[in-house]
Amino acid sequence: MRIKFLKNEYDPFIDYLKGISIIFVVWTHCIPRDELSNILFPFWGDTAVPLFLLIQTFHCYKKDTAKMPSFKKLWKRIILPYLIFLFFMFAFDYLIYYKDTSGQFNLSLYWDNRGPGSYYIFVYLQFAFLLPLIHPILRHFSLKWLCLIFVIISLLIEYLIFMTHCPDAVYRITFFRYFFLIYLGYFIAKDGIPVNTMTIFISLISMAFIYFFNYTTFDWGHLFCINYPYWRSCHWICYPYIAILYIWLLRFIYNKSNNPIKVGIQLFGKYSYEIYLFQMFYFAIISRYVKLVMPGLGLITNEIVSIVISTMICITPSIVRYYIDRRH
Repeated sequence: MRIKFLKNEYDPFIDYLKGISIIFVVWTHCIPRDELSNILFPFWGDTAVPLFLLIQTFHCYKKDTAKMPSFKKLWKRIILPYLIFLFFMFAFDYLIYYKDTSGQFNLSLYWDNRGPGSYYIFVYLQFAFLLPLIHPILRHFSLKWLCLIFVIISLLIEYLIFMTHCPDAVYRITFFRYFFLIYLGYFIAKDGIPVNTMTIFISLISMAFIYFFNYTTFDWGHLFCINYPYWRSCHWICYPYIAILYIWLLRFIYNKSNNPIKVGIQLFGKYSYEIYLFQMFYFAIISRYVKLVMPGLGLITNEIVSIVISTMICITPSIVRYYIDRRH
């Protein structure tokens, strides 16, 4: 069996993957990290950003050509909207902390304590320029040799991060932990996703490492630097599971889902960047006040209610944008 994506026309399954992923991004910021582990989130929710980067890589390589991105398009579509949302986040937070701290405002209060996924834009832009740069090199090697090369480079990256004690603030906004996804995205663009005994076995090994990294205290030393608690599933060995078995599972669910559900999720995928930007603003500014007015229904019930309310609010931009586009 082989899962292939459409290369020359619109593929609704790609928007479905993006829709599922952006919902999981929202859920990531609804619940504390230690509680997410209790619901096996590393196996189904931490897949969001790797999936987005796999799709980005696939789109870059799907026609066996990779052009440098237009800065004008990047500015208009990606950077300017991000800066606008960042400005409003900064302005609202300034007013809030200016009041709460008697005029003493510290930028770190704004930047460090929010955690709404603001790092992703930096990784996306690095991928946007890196993918075309290395494409000529990729074309000179077979997929088997590329796999070996990417594994070696990924191990070297792990070693250098471990030895240099890379600060978390730098680690979170750099592409290094996602480097192996370039190979997997290129592989998918060339041959699709083979689902057979070998790839399932590789996926199971990958799942085992996800478990070890998230649920054990084993010290992997320089092989896998697990000193960053928010990125325990962001190692090259974790990604084959996402690129093979996890996408196969989503494809199975996609084929079995009712059409209205698929259309709704595809809508979220089509406008995933708008949702991403708004969820940054929501979790930086609004969510704290939503929690204040929530009734005391118990810890688990409150978290479920928080997820539902946060999801409904964060997907609003996609619905608004959809009706705006329909009118034009």
